[in-house]
Amino acid sequence: MFTKKTFISILLVPFALILTIACSELNDDSGLVSDPGLFKLGEFTDNGLTVIAYSESPLSVGYNEIYLEAHENSVRFDQPHFLFHTMMHMEHHSHTSPFGEPGHIRDKDLDLYKAWAIFTMPGGMAGNWELQITVHDRDHSGFESKGTIEIEVDDSNRVKNFMTEDEERFVLTLIGPSDPEIGLNDLFVGLHKRESMMKYAPVLNADMDFEPWMPSMDHGSSNNVSPVHEENGFYKGQVNFNMTGDWELRFEIESGGEVLGHHTFKLNF
Repeated sequence: MFTKKTFISILLVPFALILTIACSELNDDSGLVSDPGLFKLGEFTDNGLTVIAYSESPLSVGYNEIYLEAHENSVRFDQPHFLFHTMMHMEHHSHTSPFGEPGHIRDKDLDLYKAWAIFTMPGGMAGNWELQITVHDRDHSGFESKGTIEIEVDDSNRVKNFMTEDEERFVLTLIGPSDPEIGLNDLFVGLHKRESMMKYAPVLNADMDFEPWMPSMDHGSSNNVSPVHEENGFYKGQVNFNMTGDWELRFEIESGGEVLGHHTFKLNF
């Protein structure tokens, strides 16, 4: 007898097959390269090795996660060691930005090697951004593949580049919440110091006094938690939004007893 239960079972079979195929494409154990379904930033081929860079969405000023893959004739390169950094070429000089190189283990969700970069300004008339990537064989056989990928970086209001009275330069980055909502939201910020045009160092010991404020209603909110350092210059706290509208996230930052500055990020949701 054809029952309702039988009908539901028939409907679930193709759905289960779709899930199985999707999972197998994302976690291909055959060693072949498959499409991860991400935004492709670009690729290069050098010394017989093709290197591809992806992100979850187009890049913008602020914090971005970047995923890397290396393959030879569509077969994954065995245990690559990536060296990775950003570079902005301007008319009279070049400079990097804060970044983190990929680890030795593939990201468990996307099965790719994950790096991160904080872009401090948009690309365009001022200059052009690129990713500079080198791949070695982790067995130290002497193999090397090297190249660059030119990228576009859109503007945003998520970065504050500032200089102290002692002429020390810092980058403060609002990472999260990326999609604010009413109630408690995890608050993530990054703080990095520019040591040279080619090097940024994480600030590990900053104290951040933090206050959310709604200018149009002339009030703040309660139950907020100021960010504290977790690792690599990244700080975590909590921000409470008790209604939608225009908000300011106001920070006072100190390090070693010195006030580094007062900085405000504006949100509207």
